[in-house]
Amino acid sequence: MIRRASELLGEFIEAERRELDGFPMPHMPTLGSAYEEITKQGIFQDFAIPKHLDLRVVSGFISVGGVMMDEQIDCMLVCGEGEQFGRTQQYKYDIEKVLCVFEVKKTLRKSDFNDAIRHLAKIRKRFAENFEDRLINEGYKPDIAHARKWFSQITGKIAPEEYLGIHTLSQEEGILFYTLVQESLAPMTIIHGYDGYKTEEGLRTVFIDILEEAWSKGDMSFGVPSIPTLVTSNEFCLVKGNGTPFLVMQNKTEWVSVFSTRHSSAKIILELIWAKIGSYFKVGMPWEDGLHLDSIEPLLIAEAVTANGGSGWLYRTVEHKEKYMKREDDNSWSPSRLSVAEVSALSIMAMQGGYLDFDQSMDDYLQKSYGVSANVVAEGLVLTREFMRDGDYVRPLHAHTYIVTNEDETGFVSSELDRFDLWCEEKGIDAHYMCIYFLGEL
Repeated sequence: MIRRASELLGEFIEAERRELDGFPMPHMPTLGSAYEEITKQGIFQDFAIPKHLDLRVVSGFISVGGVMMDEQIDCMLVCGEGEQFGRTQQYKYDIEKVLCVFEVKKTLRKSDFNDAIRHLAKIRKRFAENFEDRLINEGYKPDIAHARKWFSQITGKIAPEEYLGIHTLSQEEGILFYTLVQESLAPMTIIHGYDGYKTEEGLRTVFIDILEEAWSKGDMSFGVPSIPTLVTSNEFCLVKGNGTPFLVMQNKTEWVSVFSTRHSSAKIILELIWAKIGSYFKVGMPWEDGLHLDSIEPLLIAEAVTANGGSGWLYRTVEHKEKYMKREDDNSWSPSRLSVAEVSALSIMAMQGGYLDFDQSMDDYLQKSYGVSANVVAEGLVLTREFMRDGDYVRPLHAHTYIVTNEDETGFVSSELDRFDLWCEEKGIDAHYMCIYFLGEL
């Protein structure tokens, strides 16, 4: 469903662009408004967003804590009624009703790119300040369910059950947890460039240049939360791996905070919007994406660190030439592989109610039976991102976890049953699952 809907969105945008390009329009503000209208009308199509949720696409202003911000918003996806300015088509919405904020550019150039990042960063900063104010003065208890899951997938550790449990974490883990909470609750920020950079390398390079130029001047305001959720230019995209819906790890422990794609900006836009709608309203969206995965290239690796009495983000960039990044849009989903020892450990976990203590007796058993230590098996399970450490135990990260065992006693594991079924069918594997239903606190 998501692929067909994104194709329709892409076709709508392209048809509107062709009509606009054939119309002489020398007045630049009018031209900019016309492209903003294409974005608004495209997102508001029936195939793009569910209307029964009272979602609307408007231009106007955002109010934070009762105070309206000065910056005008080109386009925003909002819920419910806002305050209309007289007879204009401009509206004011409280930030709690805003799901996505768009900066629309006909042609994305470096100066516009830089300005747009800073504009959207102001919104995220005000959201964070209001978040802190509500915590202190209103007894606000944010919903951290999504952030807890992402934290555990990144670190392999159990997250605090409530937000104020952040104070029990190390400084590095606290920075990460705070960022993930902000990412789960704040509006998505999207820079939508219709034209501009003609290569994936070009878009990646200018983004890094903007960040490095700011850092060289001592401007450290571009932390992970202030980076846009999405930047598009033609079909190329820069995407934040914030968990909504993408969470990307490489080399076992490195969090890819920003990556790039090159095949369908309309699909990425819709994937982010659908993920935000799903989390905001706690509803399922009709993804039906089969086994397809977007073909990505990591760009910015982020690690929370402490040094010299302070804490912040340490970044590492991954830079490639354009010819290296040319690839087909043919990635496929697959479950995580399990060794014989890991399958055996999961069988014991299932019999023990979902908790498995990798103590000395377990180590003795695994060493004697499979020649591998308990620590190695525990680490292997955690790296599937389906399990996490909880004190001295390893347990499932999701409520439902499915394991298929092969004839050679190795296996596969996933919490995504629909995709697991499709994958088994494609591979000719009988989908006879061992299921772990975890009933404890997730």
